[in-house]
Amino acid sequence: MRVSLLNLMSTPIPVLNSLGLRLRVGLSSEDPMVGRNATEAYDAFFSVYSPEGLLIDRIHVGQIPPSRRRFFDVNDTVQHLVYSVDHLVVAHRIPSRMLASGVKVEDELDMTVQPDYSLFRSLVEYSFAEGGNGSVIYETPFGLNTSSVEGKSSNTLTFTCQTVISDILNTYVVLIHYSMDPTYSNIASYEFAVHSESGEIVATNQVQIAPFSIKVLDMSQI
Repeated sequence: MRVSLLNLMSTPIPVLNSLGLRLRVGLSSEDPMVGRNATEAYDAFFSVYSPEGLLIDRIHVGQIPPSRRRFFDVNDTVQHLVYSVDHLVVAHRIPSRMLASGVKVEDELDMTVQPDYSLFRSLVEYSFAEGGNGSVIYETPFGLNTSSVEGKSSNTLTFTCQTVISDILNTYVVLIHYSMDPTYSNIASYEFAVHSESGEIVATNQVQIAPFSIKVLDMSQI
């Protein structure tokens, strides 16, 4: 089977310049499943997309030594390419031994068995310049939004009871539209409803998100 090096471990992360948030991503070289993969070094890359979803550049940001974790500052790395507006960056990890053999980052390798890097999650941390931060840990399911024999598309159901709007707090919903297929071109449609505390629907809407892009929903405006 043909396996893309960029898709072994990848995480799409929204750069939220419009909200004044700084962004770091934490990457580990350790397999969280003990005994599954021997700990080794990984090279980290950022794929930087424009707000419209076009690939602008792919940047080598450093190496993660064996049995280590590293934080990478996303804003400092990509702001010379996209400044002050929201856009998508994808973080990739590739085993350094594979690159040392002479293959290129964009190459696909013939492998008899699909390598299992599930649970190689990324820690995505947002912070305010004046202090305070929060983070979330997630990974990209292998084969996300790629073509399949059945021809099925990816569908997502989301819900939250933590939509808070007040004089000092607001809630934003960040939508990510990503694919492991670089030729992917579908536009995603996201329909949503907002319920009051009593359960009544107080707002409904539908938005479209271009591939390899993000969209920020301001719940106070909605």
